[in-house]
Amino acid sequence: MVRFVPREERFYALLVGLIDRIASGAAIFVDLLADYEARAGYAAKIKAVEEECDLLAAEILAKLNTSFITPIDREDIYLLTTRADDIIDAVNGLARRMEIVNAVPLRPDVPEIAGLLAESLVEVDAAFRQLEKRDGVAEHGRRVRRLEQRADTLYAEALHRLFTEEADAIQVVKWVWIYEQLEDAIDRCKHLAESLESIVVKHT
Repeated sequence: MVRFVPREERFYALLVGLIDRIASGAAIFVDLLADYEARAGYAAKIKAVEEECDLLAAEILAKLNTSFITPIDREDIYLLTTRADDIIDAVNGLARRMEIVNAVPLRPDVPEIAGLLAESLVEVDAAFRQLEKRDGVAEHGRRVRRLEQRADTLYAEALHRLFTEEADAIQVVKWVWIYEQLEDAIDRCKHLAESLESIVVKHT
């Protein structure tokens, strides 16, 4: 069939580029936790990634407003873009807050949970790379859900240890917020992967 008005396929590349940068931000966050004394420098790198992602998201949304034809529904592109951008905002918020509140010493279970966040974004990145072909997205979504379930277990265990082992109320408040934000970021990955799966189903 001849297309008299070509679809704008560059949206796929733009979305993959955005997710790729977000995944790199999560990887830097893992590095921050592994080199915690130097966390301020890593936090600055994450902030730079977050600013890049803001520009990429703005480019996608601007293109959305000027493109006559899009490869998938406009509202779906908007949803994927804004949900993705929310994830890097959460990671950046975590890195900055850990520095601001001087969250020391680092609790030993935090890096493991953060690693699940980074793994989730690797899977989300891989799923987005399959969006144009509509193939393999569901499998990556299942992996994200398994990672999120594991994170839920670790989150509950971490809070139990915190409330039973930590006597300093200020430390409890600091770390409850950090655990909650980590869990929220991983939940956002799951929601993004599920949105992607739904869009693929709708367009196949």
